[in-house]
Amino acid sequence: MTSRAALQQVSDGHDPACADCNESLTAAVRVIVDPARKAKREAARARVEERNAVDSAHTRWKQLQRDVTAEEYAAVFPSDGEVPAAGVREMVGALALLRYAPSTSPITAAGSWPDPLHPDRGKIGSLLGTLIRADLLRIHASSPATAFVWQPATFEEALREAEGDLDAIGAPRLSGSFYPLAAHYYAPHGTSAGKAVEELDAHLIAALAPAGMNEGRQEDLLTVARELIAEEALRYFTNRLDDLNLPAVPANHAARLTEAAYGVAEHRPLGEIYNLVWRATRAAAEAAQKNPRAPRAHMSTYAVNRFETDAQRATADADWELKPFNAITGQGPAAMTRALFYNVLAGDPIETSLPQLREALPEPVVDPRAADSAPTGEGDELAAMVAWLNSRPDEWDPYLVAAGLGILAERSEDSPRWHYEGKILARGAAQLLRLHERLAPAVGVREAALAALAATAMLVHPVTIDGTELSSGSWILDRLRTLFPSAPAARTGEGERDGSDDT
Repeated sequence: MTSRAALQQVSDGHDPACADCNESLTAAVRVIVDPARKAKREAARARVEERNAVDSAHTRWKQLQRDVTAEEYAAVFPSDGEVPAAGVREMVGALALLRYAPSTSPITAAGSWPDPLHPDRGKIGSLLGTLIRADLLRIHASSPATAFVWQPATFEEALREAEGDLDAIGAPRLSGSFYPLAAHYYAPHGTSAGKAVEELDAHLIAALAPAGMNEGRQEDLLTVARELIAEEALRYFTNRLDDLNLPAVPANHAARLTEAAYGVAEHRPLGEIYNLVWRATRAAAEAAQKNPRAPRAHMSTYAVNRFETDAQRATADADWELKPFNAITGQGPAAMTRALFYNVLAGDPIETSLPQLREALPEPVVDPRAADSAPTGEGDELAAMVAWLNSRPDEWDPYLVAAGLGILAERSEDSPRWHYEGKILARGAAQLLRLHERLAPAVGVREAALAALAATAMLVHPVTIDGTELSSGSWILDRLRTLFPSAPAARTGEGERDGSDDT
């Protein structure tokens, strides 16, 4: 029948209308029964079914990822262990997360707060990693699958490995690495999730109290304060360049800018350093207007030069009066800066300088084990040097020890004669660097640096440099000693060297 009306006509006893007489229906029938068109429709239907099968497999893969994450990072309460010891910087970071995160159940999006966790957003990821290694925080099972590195890395890669066979795709596996800024975190030590946050907060406040710290921990506290003051100034510098439509500081000048900021942070409060930043960037903007054809990057370099000059003057001339700026509109202090100054030191991060903080610190707690660390035998020059550094924290920078070891660990083949000895020395430096990295979260950067220096005595592999045979530990220690030239000499190897191979 050509239609329902034709069907009704037949039902009523009338003659049926012939289908062949309807040209449109005949054309439609030809289309349907055409073999080529039929094959095309079946191929399209097969592609849809295949795509649906792949999508279903991908959905199962994502569910498996969620199941693996939930099993691997399941939170167990009550927790048996106590809050572990950690370095000052790590504890300040953990306190900032607890006090300033939008939510602690769990802590999410730590890299996208309006006022960042750390003044330098580029350092937030590594800070979160140290908090995980120190076991102050743990990864929460609600973290998205994209927060982890998987094996295979993606579903598409797993499908290629299975050569397109959906039934042969293996289960996703965690590689052990993760992306700190994408993960979620929680406080692991306590009877419940809420109590764990309260107990960790109380532990951090007690552990960061300057009155309960020894001399080394107090120095670490001041080192963190210096870092935060300097990084806040650098953050303002970067934002000022952006506001003035000037490009970022060229990479080859960034080190000078950082060095100037850290140097002046030892002497001036952040409000006065803000003044120096404003002067430098304003001068650069004026220079850009007067020289419109000059490359804009040169104007940013001009700002660095001006800031470096003013910072040196502010450091050397204590009588130079600078009008301190108040808080910068649209740039509140970072969470770590707030936590350290407001919650630990009870000071204003804009108005308080490092010398004021040092003067306000209470007398350090005397460690009864300190007496046992004194050298027991005459001529123990390494122990004497370590003891000297321990007693004079103001005369050396412990952070330079790790940096120096990192440089030595990478310097394996600077010249042909280093082809063999260089690998030995680089391997020894790398071992000391790993020791430092493991100790620093637990005992502090300063104590970890002293331990790494003392451990050079354990590296006894002989090497020959410039015709002189000495131990690998002695050679490394000689290089590290250049970081604190006032310290007494420590010769742990044999013979003397002429210093021609200094790095």
